[in-house]
Parts: sequence; C-alpha cells; structure tokens
Amino acid sequence: VLAEAGEPMNCKAMVEAMGAKGYWTSPGGATPAATLYASLLRHIRQHGKQAKFTKTDRGQFALAGKR
Repeated sequence: VLAEAGEPMNCKAMVEAMGAKGYWTSPGGATPAATLYASLLRHIRQHGKQAKFTKTDRGQFALAGKR
C-alpha cells in the first residue's frame, strides 16, 4: 500500500488500506495498527540503511528512498 500511495502513511491508514484492498486481514488482534507500528520500527532498527521502510515523521512511514 505504501508503493501504491506514493507518500508516507500512518499505520492506521495502512491497516485500513490493506483491509480494503484484500491484501491482509487482522487475525482478531485488538490493536493491529500498534502491532504494525512496532513491526516497522523493529525492521528499521534491525536493518539500518538496508531497511525497506523509513520513518518520515512522527507516526509516518514510507518505502525507503520514496520520501
């Protein structure tokens, strides 16, 4: 969804877009946006400059190189 949007998105918007497009459905967790947020931050920390995602602003993520 980030590639399709072409601009940074917050996790709530990403979860809603993924659900609307049928890319992903929540397995029933109470806070899917918070889970996605934590997962993106963990990916960025683990992969550093090689990460596929970047945090562009508070609560906003984009594909790396697509700021």
